[in-house]
Amino acid sequence: MDILISAATHRSGSTLLQRIFNARMKTLIWGEHNGVLTNFCELEKKLSDYASKFEHQREVYFKTNENPSNWIATMNPSKKFIDNAVHHSVKAFLDNLYAEHNKTHDIIGFKEVRYGQAELELFRKCYPHTKIILLVRNPIDVWRSHSNHLKKEVYNHSLEKFIKKWRNHVLYYINLAKNDPNAYFLKYEDIVARKPKTLNTILDVADITMEEFNSVLDVKIKGLNKGTTKPNDLHRIEMKCSDIMEQLNYPIG
Repeated sequence: MDILISAATHRSGSTLLQRIFNARMKTLIWGEHNGVLTNFCELEKKLSDYASKFEHQREVYFKTNENPSNWIATMNPSKKFIDNAVHHSVKAFLDNLYAEHNKTHDIIGFKEVRYGQAELELFRKCYPHTKIILLVRNPIDVWRSHSNHLKKEVYNHSLEKFIKKWRNHVLYYINLAKNDPNAYFLKYEDIVARKPKTLNTILDVADITMEEFNSVLDVKIKGLNKGTTKPNDLHRIEMKCSDIMEQLNYPIG
């Protein structure tokens, strides 16, 4: 696995960035997989919590020379082996999932719009050297561009859920990019504005030319129809996210 494009939310420009990477003939960045790594995170937590709850069964069993007279109905391996099993499972799953066409491509990856700290930490344990592109967009523009269907499907029409997700993911993305040499923090606005620093990062990480970059950016593809947005929603987003927006030089007011 060479590349992961992780957007903080839907409608943040991940498809545009995916298309830019795929402008290189031997690069194949697959689309979203409906956030399946979240299920692996839940699996790891569920089993770890269960094993921890009944840890004494394992300890007593092996301290008494594996005496079958002990109660061992919920005995499980230690957390080290649980984590190892999950990490190997994730790697086997993704490597086999994206094996199609890998013989004709030398850069393979995928993009997702659902991942925060738990999923990206799990991914990084499985792929310590993969380049992770962390993509964010002004939350006001993100909410504006959501269709009514998407607002219902992802957030059940809850603006507070959207705000919480955007804040949590973006704060984590900022921190991750500062501490992980293979993580790159990009703003959608800087991509479409062709900001030199952002442009140079993309050209380098994607291994593409300026001509290939422009060949994608100059072609607009119709996406989802925008839904209705209440003015009060935008004001509330600004109130709740202003600290991060200011940090990212997004306009306030």
